[in-house]
Amino acid sequence: MPVTASSGNWKWPDDWWRCPINRELQSELRDAWAGLKNGDLPSAWRVCQVLVKQYPHSAAGLDVSSRVALAVGERELAADLAQRAVRMDGQNFSFLAQRASCLLAMRKPAEALELIEVLGEGAQLSAGEQDTLGNLYSQAGDQWRALECFQRAAELEPGQSHFWLNLALSLQATGDLDGAEQAFDRCIALNPTEGEAWLHRSRLRKQTEQRNHLKELQAALTNGDGDWRREMTLRYALAKEYEDLGRYPQSFSELQRGSGLRRSHMNHDAAADLQAMEAIRSCFSRDYLLDATSACNSDEPIFIVGLPRTGTTLVERILGSHSDVFAAGELNSFAETLTTLTAPLKPRDRMDFIRLSAQVDSERLGSGYIDSTRPMTGSTSRFVDKLPLNFLYCGLIHRALPQAKIIHLERDPMDACYAIYKTLFKQAYPFSYELKELGNYYLAYRELMAHWQQLMPGIILHVEYERLVAAPEQQTRRILEYCGLPWQEACLDFHRNDAPSMTASLAQVRQPVYTSSIGKWRRYAKELTPLSELFAAAGLKQAELDRARSGK
Repeated sequence: MPVTASSGNWKWPDDWWRCPINRELQSELRDAWAGLKNGDLPSAWRVCQVLVKQYPHSAAGLDVSSRVALAVGERELAADLAQRAVRMDGQNFSFLAQRASCLLAMRKPAEALELIEVLGEGAQLSAGEQDTLGNLYSQAGDQWRALECFQRAAELEPGQSHFWLNLALSLQATGDLDGAEQAFDRCIALNPTEGEAWLHRSRLRKQTEQRNHLKELQAALTNGDGDWRREMTLRYALAKEYEDLGRYPQSFSELQRGSGLRRSHMNHDAAADLQAMEAIRSCFSRDYLLDATSACNSDEPIFIVGLPRTGTTLVERILGSHSDVFAAGELNSFAETLTTLTAPLKPRDRMDFIRLSAQVDSERLGSGYIDSTRPMTGSTSRFVDKLPLNFLYCGLIHRALPQAKIIHLERDPMDACYAIYKTLFKQAYPFSYELKELGNYYLAYRELMAHWQQLMPGIILHVEYERLVAAPEQQTRRILEYCGLPWQEACLDFHRNDAPSMTASLAQVRQPVYTSSIGKWRRYAKELTPLSELFAAAGLKQAELDRARSGK
């Protein structure tokens, strides 16, 4: 998952007119770019279908059509259109960059990096080109090269707020939190409407009565321009700062308003998530797991699964501090490889995809996954894939990669759900913005993990967050033993690891182990009543809810 924001550079390529042009073509190009910029993808997609058909020799038309196709998930079409644009003008930076974006989306990082390196050889790249290059390096997993590009972009055009935003996010990811705060300050000074900068700045550290941004945030809300996205991020920022200051009712009030805004602007079918997990339990049985005739025997991957904000990043940092392990982040490669292999079977819908995924050749799935991670998984003998939602695929993972390790992070249900609820995720986890939807998702996830445990006893290592932070050495030794790794003291000093981190926990993992997050939900026991009542009705007694925290 890329760390950077959108470049914000939604202008036409400088040489978009390098083709026979007329008013009709000009109008279509303007409409396509406008739809892309404004998020009106259906309209942009309709325009691009006209562009490709009527103007097949317009490089600019092919380029914008590729961008729209990629935005709507048509990756192969996007790649083909980008390649056609490059054939027409192989010196155009924008066209080449779009081709690299398509390769990254298709999980071809090695090819993408070759092209990105070519792009970086430009003698005098503009600020916008440096910014684009930084985004590409970030998507390819090279956060240090990305940082260099963002620094050059901000130096070349210091008056552009989005360059400072991307620089700040990159500094944050690579551990320079003081530098990140200064860059966020620059971004906000140039563009006070940039809500993302306000939110990330609040997350960087714990606010105090002497040092906080409450007045600025409240003023920004009062002087708002009506943009719901900006209001949403400002309210999440306020919720974070109020919590830091111990003003819990105010914190939850802002959180509710921010999450409500997010949920009201989402097209998400919460019931479909629950149906999908039920379908997975039905489709993947013990017989399915025993029926595998071939598999990929690589022992390189270590999957960390569960729900977000449950300690998955902490375990990744512990393992990534081992000399034999590379922390590759949240790769999303397994799901994408599965999707690619299932596509020829032409699944009609999500349920059909689940059913058909059981027919995918296990060896091809496992080896395809391993290949798709190169070169992002480093040169060590083992790597960590920390995408929490891989819990959906535990059965498929074990069948395709029987030598791989799977570590499941568990956390007190109330603490876990509150931590998820208060986090504004960039794209993932649409179930997290309404308490009952979140609670129902948690119960379904819990059932699915119990299903995997029943089918694969002893295969998945279950790690309780509370036990981990209470006895880090004991639990770290347990984790390393499960992974077949020798003990290294560096694993206890994970906070000294300077490897980039791109998750919502990136500030916390720069600190030693702490226990202050345990039981935090109790500050909001009244506000979280919908959750606690839902869990009680489902049979999760309070004694069970307190199990992990008590260590019994």
